[in-house]
Amino acid sequence: MKRKKIHFYIQYVILLLMIFSLPLERRLLPPLMLLLSFNWVVEVMSDMMQNLLFRLKIIHVDCINNKWNVLKNNRLIFPFCLFCTLFFLYVIGLYYTENMSIGKNELVSKLSLFAMPVILFTSDLKLWNKSMIKWIFNVFVLGCFLGIIYCLYHSLSVYRMEHEFKQFFYQDHSFFHHPSYASMFYTFAISAMIYYLINSDAKMYEKIIYILFIPLFIVEVFLLSSKTAFLILFFVAVLFIFYVIIHKHNRWLNLLYTLIIFMIAFSVYKFMPEKYNRFLSKINDIHSIDDLKEDVRFYIWTGSWEAAKENIPYGVGTGDAKDILKNKYKDKSLEYFYNREYNAHNQYLQVLLTLGIPGIAVFVSGLLYAFFISFKKRYFLYIVFLIIFSLNILTESMLERQAGVVFYAVFNALLCLIAFVPLPESVKENI
Repeated sequence: MKRKKIHFYIQYVILLLMIFSLPLERRLLPPLMLLLSFNWVVEVMSDMMQNLLFRLKIIHVDCINNKWNVLKNNRLIFPFCLFCTLFFLYVIGLYYTENMSIGKNELVSKLSLFAMPVILFTSDLKLWNKSMIKWIFNVFVLGCFLGIIYCLYHSLSVYRMEHEFKQFFYQDHSFFHHPSYASMFYTFAISAMIYYLINSDAKMYEKIIYILFIPLFIVEVFLLSSKTAFLILFFVAVLFIFYVIIHKHNRWLNLLYTLIIFMIAFSVYKFMPEKYNRFLSKINDIHSIDDLKEDVRFYIWTGSWEAAKENIPYGVGTGDAKDILKNKYKDKSLEYFYNREYNAHNQYLQVLLTLGIPGIAVFVSGLLYAFFISFKKRYFLYIVFLIIFSLNILTESMLERQAGVVFYAVFNALLCLIAFVPLPESVKENI
């Protein structure tokens, strides 16, 4: 048991480092994932060695609590198989892809889709507690906060030299990630802070930090100027208002918290300089359906859909999506898209193009199952996470970058674990 605890705490520390690094330095994610996997493999090998020595009657203690037994006891075999199947479809996609070089890189970047369910779903639930779960989200919030502070510092430094306010907006402002990815991270961080704030799961100093951080995070989301993030932030705010109304604990105080946050977000939006408000500019440019068809993404989605239909039912394989899309852009004389090597800018289309009908069926089934579990177990934070991710991937291929894959793989597996199995001092609050 002592050995199991050591492996668990190593796993927990590495997981914290990964989550802290996620909004900051993405180059740390692969080595940390490798360390996390290595720790798990060593634990499995140790269990096997202990069982072997027991059967040889060299020792008198058998390892009953092995990983497979833990998975069965957690009743997580079905979600384990469902979430991991997507990764195995990418493995199968290597067999019929032509660009093996890109295919292998894609497979490495998708490894956490397999590793995180394996590692988390086979963890000993007796070792988890409410405080440890909360600190995972606190560390993520801290990483996001440091990322925001550096982005503001960087923008201010450049502004002092160039005297251009554009340095505080969109890609000029986002130092670590594309604005869409950064906005997704910060929106989920805002959601986690509000969730713990209104559920009375936070200590007094944590509540003070949340109250100070939430307005800053909202301002940062607006500075990043992702049009999709604006809509998602508004939608999440409305969700929390309904959640507070339904929730019985401190209803009026929590409603006041939520309405103040909503008003802060609305005020920031109203006072944004119109010149840099990409969402308002897009709304003002739309006068008919034909105007929507002039959007950059419409051309990308049209080309991606055509390419996907041409390669039904099994897709183009793990490594050929980029080449196929480039050829499609070339055929349509979209030189700018061709030179920028744009992906599908929609994860559903990206999966359909890459893995065909089996891939999109497994991917969507995984999301629907996660929604089903989150509603069944009444785990609101999991619902919010799934909504944030599902809406973001309508306009971005979030799983085509390491940071997006790790974000989805880690939090989806972790929140599913919490929702599916009653942990000691359960972190779930019934709606």
